[in-house]
Amino acid sequence: MSAPVHTPGSFTLQVPEGWTDYDLDHQDFSRQQAELRAAVTTPEERRAVDDAIRQARRLLRSARQQGATSAAGMIARDDDGLLMAFVAVFSVSVPDGADLSVSDIAQQVSRPAGVHGYGDRTVGAVTLPGIGSVARITGTEVVELTEGTSAVVAAMHTIIPIPAQPGSFLVVTGMSPNLPLTDVLLDLFDAITGTFRFA
Repeated sequence: MSAPVHTPGSFTLQVPEGWTDYDLDHQDFSRQQAELRAAVTTPEERRAVDDAIRQARRLLRSARQQGATSAAGMIARDDDGLLMAFVAVFSVSVPDGADLSVSDIAQQVSRPAGVHGYGDRTVGAVTLPGIGSVARITGTEVVELTEGTSAVVAAMHTIIPIPAQPGSFLVVTGMSPNLPLTDVLLDLFDAITGTFRFA
């Protein structure tokens, strides 16, 4: 996926083959929903497909409302049902003179799930090729799907300063509701984020 940022230009982020680059304003999931429904045989499986597509629409709407500049994802069948994963890039600015922590910046696009009985978030640093050392938060998040409806997801946020723009950051966020696969998904999100480049 690629999307413009303010100067110096744009960024690129490579997603796995088979993922969809989402149109944040007008994404149509109807073809994907029809394909997934055609591949299942029971009413329960069809309901699960419909529910997954509803969640995908709501996640995309939530990302757009929180300032996502681009997003990509996948919904596929696996041995245990449906596998869903999403990556979005958010533009975040810190007010002049504000001294915000990494967690404060991530809070603009996420909400920790600790109060809902899931794991805490961890804050650390990673080195991205061509970028250098950046901050990263991993753990579980609560994502608002609609007013009064939320879901707990495994999430990874990588906070990348925009060159020559003090106080401006891009936050690469990977998330999935498939909590039993958290470790595998975090490895996937790490690999995707590792392809981030300013263009």
